[in-house]
Amino acid sequence: MPDPLTTVITFLGGGIIGAGIQYVSTARTAREKRHSDFVYEQLSKLYGPLYFLTSQNEKLFTLSNTILGAHTEHFSGNNWSKDRSTRESLSKESKATIELSNEYIGQVSNNNDQIVKILRDNYAFIDLDDIEIFQDFIVDSLRMNKEIKEERLKDIPMEVYDTLGNISYSRPEFLAGIKSKFNEKQRVLKKYH
Repeated sequence: MPDPLTTVITFLGGGIIGAGIQYVSTARTAREKRHSDFVYEQLSKLYGPLYFLTSQNEKLFTLSNTILGAHTEHFSGNNWSKDRSTRESLSKESKATIELSNEYIGQVSNNNDQIVKILRDNYAFIDLDDIEIFQDFIVDSLRMNKEIKEERLKDIPMEVYDTLGNISYSRPEFLAGIKSKFNEKQRVLKKYH
């Protein structure tokens, strides 16, 4: 016959082990839920809106370049009539085509202003490995607004301006990084749901 003390210890030991397993399981589930909630917030407030705007920018760049390519094909290298009215008409058409291309780039610029606002308003959701590339994007956007839109370049000597480096509407690594993070966050959420 088993000793009553041994039976009590065995019973309590099993209960303690079961409670310990339950506690670890509950803690892990709570941790996974917090992580899932954070990733959802990142996706809905930061990476999702950024992906929407940057993928639109990519399409607008393609459209603008297509228009400029068609412009080059149609207007360059052709021997047009020497008639003044024909040249004026062609000049007007050429200018209108370039302006259309510039309108789409103007939309990219508007999107970039929205991207800067999203980054500013949701900075806490940025993954650490994205901070530098996002900061570079913000500096490019600020430079675009100050140097190009405000037409300050016309007053800056080219030798000085050349030392500042190029400005980009959206650097390829920025666009690729947003797309990659958007897809990564989507995969994480699918894993949890």
